[in-house]
Amino acid sequence: MELKIEGIIYSWDDRIPYILVRVINAITLSTNETELRQAIKYIASKTELEKFFAYGYGAHHFWLTHRRLSNRKPINHRLLIVEF
Repeated sequence: MELKIEGIIYSWDDRIPYILVRVINAITLSTNETELRQAIKYIASKTELEKFFAYGYGAHHFWLTHRRLSNRKPINHRLLIVEF
């Protein structure tokens, strides 16, 4: 798996860096898509991942972007992408 950081990290809240480090660690430690999905699901259940970030999966990738704090809509540009 290959991680590409494509955008700026907005640290609007002190919890954002903590959550992002957990996501990046999960990506680094996962060996396949299944492990990554399980890790992201776990992080989402233990943190406010979905409050600050939008994410999803494609056929061969995982993506993550910030959410606007004002209306919680995703920012148009990806923060990172992981290719499986």
